[in-house]
Amino acid sequence: MTTKVRVGSVDLLNDGQMQEIPFPSEDSEAKILLSKVKGQYYATSSKCTHYGAPLTKGVLTAEGRLVCPWHGACFNVCSNGDIEDAPGIDSLQSFKVETDGSSVYVHADANTVTQTRQPAAPTVEISSDNASHADVLIVGGGPGAAFAIEALREEKFNGSIKVVTREPHLPIDRTKISKALISDPEKLALRKPDFYKKQKVDFVLGTDATKLDFTGASVELSNGSSVTYDNLILATGAFPMRLPLDGIDLGNMFTVRGVQDAEAINAAVGEAEKDEDKKNVVVVGSSFIGMEVALALASKAKVTVVGMDKVPFEKILGEPIGAGIRKFHEGKGTKFFLPAELSHFEPKKDDAKVVGSVHLKDGTSIPADVVILGTGVKPSTELLKEAGLQLEKNGTVKTNAFLEIEQLKGKGKGRVFALGDIATHDTPKGPNYVQNHGRAIAHTIATNQPKPFDKIAVFWSAQGQQLRYCGTTQASSYDDLYIDGKPEELNFVAYYFKGEEVVAASSMQRDPIVARVSELMRIEKMLTKSEIKAGKIDNFSDYVNMSADELREWLEGEDSQSAGWSKDNSGKVSHSASALWRR
Repeated sequence: MTTKVRVGSVDLLNDGQMQEIPFPSEDSEAKILLSKVKGQYYATSSKCTHYGAPLTKGVLTAEGRLVCPWHGACFNVCSNGDIEDAPGIDSLQSFKVETDGSSVYVHADANTVTQTRQPAAPTVEISSDNASHADVLIVGGGPGAAFAIEALREEKFNGSIKVVTREPHLPIDRTKISKALISDPEKLALRKPDFYKKQKVDFVLGTDATKLDFTGASVELSNGSSVTYDNLILATGAFPMRLPLDGIDLGNMFTVRGVQDAEAINAAVGEAEKDEDKKNVVVVGSSFIGMEVALALASKAKVTVVGMDKVPFEKILGEPIGAGIRKFHEGKGTKFFLPAELSHFEPKKDDAKVVGSVHLKDGTSIPADVVILGTGVKPSTELLKEAGLQLEKNGTVKTNAFLEIEQLKGKGKGRVFALGDIATHDTPKGPNYVQNHGRAIAHTIATNQPKPFDKIAVFWSAQGQQLRYCGTTQASSYDDLYIDGKPEELNFVAYYFKGEEVVAASSMQRDPIVARVSELMRIEKMLTKSEIKAGKIDNFSDYVNMSADELREWLEGEDSQSAGWSKDNSGKVSHSASALWRR
């Protein structure tokens, strides 16, 4: 039952502000988020649809984009709370707002205030009789496929969708595997089976694609059947690399990718009540997969990390931050051999089939009952190569800005797209990019109005405190680093520069600063290196909330050129050293 509730006076909020307001309900968690954008009030549900972050602590832009403070999911409060960026999978609930000149009222059903909003099921009958054809065929059943499905139905695409995947289960949240070693696919599932049934999506589980025929627009499957398509999305992902060292094939040596890996690791490590009975686990690799697994096992095993860098995450986050994270892990009992080079693995003396020790090139021998390899991944593109596609040196396939494989355009009956780890194009990568690839491709297919993929990469990790990170394509080649805070206490914000440009940012205990930086990067209004080092960061919120119209109006004022802002002949705005912070 819809209830009309007064939530405040008309001057409660200024433009760009938000407020979480309790809504009368038996549920104490029932709250709405009231936002004001360009003089108009909007009401939505108040928590992110990903992990339930309070959106009032997020970032609201002048266009009505609302960015989650935790993991970068984006919604549009001006467009019914629609989801715009992953990793959120559902949209927000949106509620009618009414003003009478002095007060603001919200019309809402108390039962829906705490709920999310899923895509509507197709409104027309979709025939499932033709098992040998799909309007959209997706090869691969990971998060990219899942978010492509969601976005296709959001965009009112009423064609048939078929997903072929070697996985025995429906799409899961794979990020939780390395963070918590969860091995139950039902606990990781992005959606329940009933959802896909209502959305009329056909999954072919436990099945490989064995041959791609781009000319004939068909895919042969390991079950002996073949499927033709109008649109093909290649989402085959990547597989963990195993080092070419002696002993690499011994038992109790694991990589981390799927639920079967988590199950095997948990079984090998076991549960021991006494410290002396705990297994020796050696984690090879000191970046995200390795360090997340090390933390997940720290309480039930004797963990040692071996890596080639001086500190964990050195190349990505910088030495001071890596040192702070190492200090935290050492407090949990984890030992480190850094920097170190592996020599080989040797079996147990009483069991030649399983690993017993890890040997370094300096002669060090580390006892090991279990070894976990976090040594990178390789794109799963062998099938593409066999089909005649030219691959990049790193094994990926190059796409255009719309994620369509350029070398196939005009050469077959259907359109072919690639996403995630197998795709190379001029945009940065992070855990959210795979899902956003799927959403972008779905938009192109459903509307036939492709938009260049221009998302900022966002990722996160639990390392004592929640680590947030965002970056551009230049992030890996930064040449300077500025840190505000105390990395040794896991409380900081760090900016990574290439020349004067900020190419990445990371933080711990400084939310929502990374979410704000990602939006400034997206709209090309991020501060310069000089401005950040000069301390001109007090008005982050005002800066993000300045609309294009306001910026243009200000540019036409007398102080714009002296402030470093300029316009080219096309009207595009750029800056060399923004003075908006001094307004």
